[in-house]
This record gives sequence, structure tokens and C-alpha cells, in this order.
Amino acid sequence: MGGGLMQNVQSAMARAQNLEQELEHEVINVDKGPVKAIFDGTGRIQKISIDKSVVDPDDVEALEDLIAGAVRDGFEKAVELRADRVAEITKGLPPIPGLGL
Repeated sequence: MGGGLMQNVQSAMARAQNLEQELEHEVINVDKGPVKAIFDGTGRIQKISIDKSVVDPDDVEALEDLIAGAVRDGFEKAVELRADRVAEITKGLPPIPGLGL
């Protein structure tokens, strides 16, 4: 490997090691109208807010659907964010064994 490529590989490996911490500091907001959620970039839910207007004991399924949709969207956005970051880290590099990405 040339010197420039080796530097790029070392830089990518250093960034990959910090990727999880970097993602933990990201904020992903999901707005499903009366149900809102906040996730970190790893897909962990940090907060969920439910408007009282959708708390109906006779229609629990609607609330369950809204919550499931918010959780699904937050996780999907976190997966996309991680994929984008991995693509940034590995852009222009050959496959690197042991990089963990």
C-alpha cells in the first residue's frame, strides 16, 4: 500500500473504532403526529411522548400502531445513519480485514 493509502486506512480504522460513540451522540426525531420519539444514532429510544388525545381505552390498537410505527421509523433511520457513516469512513478504500464495518 502506498503511504497515502496507508494513512487513509489508519484514519478509517480510528474513525471506525469511535463510530459507536459518535452515533450515541446523534439525535433522531420521529414525529408520528400524536406520538413523538427521540432516538440516538444507535437506534436506542431515548424518549417517547404520547398526546392524551390518542389515549382511548376503547381503541388501544390505534395507539399501539402509532407507537410501533415510531419505534420502527427511529430504528430504520438509525440503520440508515450508520450505513451513511460507514460509507463515509470507507469511501475510496479497498476492503479492510478487521475494520469491523
